[in-house]
Amino acid sequence: MSNAVVPKEPEQVMKLRGGSVLGKKTILKSDHFPGCQNKRLTPQIDGAPNYRQADSLPVHGVAIPTIEGCRNVIKHIRGRKDGKQTQVLWFNLREEPLVYINGRPFVLRDVERPFSNLEYTGINRSRVEEMEARLKEDILMEAARYGNKIVVTDELPDGQMVDQWEPVSCDSVKTPLEVYEDLQAEGYLYDYERVPITDEKSPEERDFDTLVDRIYQTDLNADIIFNCQMGRGRTTTGMVIATLVFLNRIGDSGKQSTCFNAVKIIPMAQLQYSS
Repeated sequence: MSNAVVPKEPEQVMKLRGGSVLGKKTILKSDHFPGCQNKRLTPQIDGAPNYRQADSLPVHGVAIPTIEGCRNVIKHIRGRKDGKQTQVLWFNLREEPLVYINGRPFVLRDVERPFSNLEYTGINRSRVEEMEARLKEDILMEAARYGNKIVVTDELPDGQMVDQWEPVSCDSVKTPLEVYEDLQAEGYLYDYERVPITDEKSPEERDFDTLVDRIYQTDLNADIIFNCQMGRGRTTTGMVIATLVFLNRIGDSGKQSTCFNAVKIIPMAQLQYSS
């Protein structure tokens, strides 16, 4: 039996934090909170807030899903294709380091600014994924000191923050890259790209080029999914880019005479999240 003593106050734990990523005055805030789901969007997929599709095009957007939510989105898309295996290209547009704990997404935040993203403008994929790997290590090392539990922060309906202990194990803490690898191992035809973009800002030129080039390389029959945190700003930007690239490609292939005519049939409400 472990002799670890859990401090009575989570605030004590935060003050003692000394990880390379999970440091002093940082918290692990749940990405899902009351009110994050736009009730006007349909269908509502369990674990995947704000899912929507760009009309009948293979372009989709969603908030950061739970691990089960990832499966549910792919199953939903597969269901629309009579259960056939579906090739999926999933773009994660988050630049903020995050991890999954017991299937739920948690993001690194400053304890003094729990509602604001930490900005890492210009960070590349390898750097943010390295930070997430070290964040996972920090979580497991800290949990080992406190009876295999970690302090996480949830948001109540009134906007108040509440700290609570979450049990963890080596298998219950995963980076987004590890989640992707697990889904591939389960047999999902799932390809994954991480293109870090700062929230509420347009993509940098290199990120725009990465998105366009990767979408152009994707099979026309593949479904393309974008997520950020809320499935709103960055996700909508990605969906618009993918829609224009897709329409250009089917125009080139002779399936559509002009991109302009095709654009008119897409309701913009399908591409936007409105609170």
